[in-house]
Amino acid sequence: LGGAGPGEHAQERLRLHKDEVKLMEGRVQGFVRAMNEVLDDDEDMTLMNLSRLLTHPERFIQPVSQEILHEESDEPELILEAYLQQALSIVNELDILKGQIMTTEEQINMTLDAIRNRLLYINTLLSVASLCVAMGSFIGSLFGMNLTNPLEDDGGAFMTVILWTVVSMVGL
Repeated sequence: LGGAGPGEHAQERLRLHKDEVKLMEGRVQGFVRAMNEVLDDDEDMTLMNLSRLLTHPERFIQPVSQEILHEESDEPELILEAYLQQALSIVNELDILKGQIMTTEEQINMTLDAIRNRLLYINTLLSVASLCVAMGSFIGSLFGMNLTNPLEDDGGAFMTVILWTVVSMVGL
């Protein structure tokens, strides 16, 4: 990137940020899926209550009744649901960030389009100017040939040809 302009660096940084957001979004969505799977399994939730498991191991003898599963899974479930809510808020923030990145990309593209249009306009002006100069040069080269013509003897023909050449060049 040695000769790259500042616009190219901004685009590269924007692309890197976009990639980082996609990577983070994938990680957070994987975390949300894993949390939902754990929260759906009452037995796993019950066995996560380690303090109760150590103090009352008799309650956790397999198979554990549904009533005990429901009672003992409340505390870990509340903690994990708080983490799940944080993860979902991160997903929402990442969605907002993706929208801002897309808006910035569109803004950069509109700026580049405007610059491209200005360059095309300047190119068209230069082409028209080249055509005008080429037409004057063509007329001058026609009269510069070593051929005889009736205008050579006319005293006002030189000024008439110059005047018409200049008028036609400016008229284009």
